[in-house]
Amino acid sequence: MKEGFNEYGEPTLERMDDYRGTASKQKKSVIRWVIISGLILGVFYAAARYYFWDAGEKELNIPQQEKIKHF
Repeated sequence: MKEGFNEYGEPTLERMDDYRGTASKQKKSVIRWVIISGLILGVFYAAARYYFWDAGEKELNIPQQEKIKHF
């Protein structure tokens, strides 16, 4: 068995780059851009949902005996 790998051939936590906070600058930059783009997409989604939100029609006050019953 190779050092830094478990019995299934997968790297252990100690073997991974970012286990002790030693990730490369490129990896940190990619993670930062993924988070920023997710936040921006979330803001656009929330704004579009607020803008296109439909409250629907107001409830009509129909007496109970006049309502159509479905069985």
